[in-house]
Amino acid sequence: MLCNVDSKEGCKTMNFLIIGGDDRLVELANILFGKGYNVYVHGMERAANCLAEKIKSLEEAVVKCDVIIGPIPFSKEANKLYSSYSEESIEIDNLFSKITPDKKLYFGAMNKNSRELAEKYNIKYIDYHHDESYQILNTIPTVEGAVALMVSETETTVFGSSVLIMGYGRIGKLLSEYAKALGAKVYVEARKDEDLTWIKSKGMNAVHLDDLQEYIGFMDIIVNTVPAVLLDESKLELVKKDAFILDLASLPGGVDYSFAKQKGIKTIHALGIPGKIAAKSAAEYIFNTVLKLLKVD
Repeated sequence: MLCNVDSKEGCKTMNFLIIGGDDRLVELANILFGKGYNVYVHGMERAANCLAEKIKSLEEAVVKCDVIIGPIPFSKEANKLYSSYSEESIEIDNLFSKITPDKKLYFGAMNKNSRELAEKYNIKYIDYHHDESYQILNTIPTVEGAVALMVSETETTVFGSSVLIMGYGRIGKLLSEYAKALGAKVYVEARKDEDLTWIKSKGMNAVHLDDLQEYIGFMDIIVNTVPAVLLDESKLELVKKDAFILDLASLPGGVDYSFAKQKGIKTIHALGIPGKIAAKSAAEYIFNTVLKLLKVD
């Protein structure tokens, strides 16, 4: 029987299964373990620093738990759970076939194929990645990691550099402030009039997407946050050869990588930054989000 989630102590009677993932879920398991929750892990055979009990059998792991928490992203390839510490592939079909209706499921950033498989098996889940508070918090390590790459992957200081940030969503908003604070000449691309006005009000240069070609040629650093190929061949043709392009957009990204390589432009597609540079903080965000969702589920 599930606990009364209005009580923190009651929650500790629940059995959590953390399955797959990267350092974020390893740290999540450690947080749960350290706070006295009942927690098991599957698909973390190579995670030496994981404190929770590792269960080799997927069927046994699912039977033991009341709550299953999956990784972000849920899957990086068709029908396989994202699991960087697993010795074997975890097939999503196999996982879903073992889940009974009494389980509470919290998965992160499920793609179309995974959602279709969930529908096939009549799996009801909550995608915790869609929680707005979580996304806002998760922006912080993403932006800090982006700044670190802007510093380490260029031969000049961010101070004084012309930096173009494409997109004015959560990441674009925060990253533009960080870049401005470092003394960069900041240009921000957006489409909406209200976004362009906000950008101007913060003392930055607002660039409408339709006018991008007028600015892109003198940028030292270009950071894309838009999950669409805006930096196509026609735009890349205008980019300086010594410019640095940092793509933060989810797969497949926002850059014509083949043409960028052909032109010799240094380009990095940085995915999963929170799990790489701030796994403990990212795990805390997941922990707090899931506990909050358990209270309203």
